[in-house]
Amino acid sequence: MSFYYHQNLEAFLQLLQEQPQLFADSQRQELLELIEPLEDDVETLSNAIATWYEKDNKIVDAQLAILNRLVSRSEGDRIPGGPTGSVSPPPINQQLNKELLKNAILQSQPSAKKNQTQP
Repeated sequence: MSFYYHQNLEAFLQLLQEQPQLFADSQRQELLELIEPLEDDVETLSNAIATWYEKDNKIVDAQLAILNRLVSRSEGDRIPGGPTGSVSPPPINQQLNKELLKNAILQSQPSAKKNQTQP
């Protein structure tokens, strides 16, 4: 799996979590419909998400800011004694897949957050 595709999806998941106000409900629905028929692989999902968010400058700017943070973090994790440009593999807390992406989209909805806090 390419490091770029993984980073792009990881950044998008962070964006959904950290700045859900950037996404209208109609955009969330559009995203769900976009990814549903796709293959469940990181490259395909990453390309589709990137193509989608390029239509919204606010989302592009926020996504790039998160990607820059991830790149800076990974550059600080260079393997000691490794060749120049050698970067340790990305930390994978969870396997990135379509289901994780769909759940993040759904959980970023304001109504989903309200339902989670109510008894």
